[in-house]
Amino acid sequence: MRYVIIDVYPRDSINNVIIELNNWFRLFAGKDSIGSGFRLIRRYEDKGRLVLQVPNNLTKYLRAAIVMVGRDGDISVITVKVTGTMRKALAIASSVPYVFNEFIGQEGFSSS
Repeated sequence: MRYVIIDVYPRDSINNVIIELNNWFRLFAGKDSIGSGFRLIRRYEDKGRLVLQVPNNLTKYLRAAIVMVGRDGDISVITVKVTGTMRKALAIASSVPYVFNEFIGQEGFSSS
């Protein structure tokens, strides 16, 4: 298993991202996703961060889906880190600063 940590901007769109991510993932993985897919391990609402679990052979499809999420809207999603253990993923997710912090408050970005 692999654990993928992603950041979502704006933070309040996490639920929309999960739905769209699942749709893209199923599209890319096709029959390989039957019976196994990604699983939400932890949601950090205050940080706008998700920790997802995915089988090793499907990691490439999840990363491709992350790139596609929010392409048509105002949502941005970025992969923070991919790791091999849940313990390490949760430690990274709770300690690494939110990637989009430097953009909040700049022109073209809202702080909603």
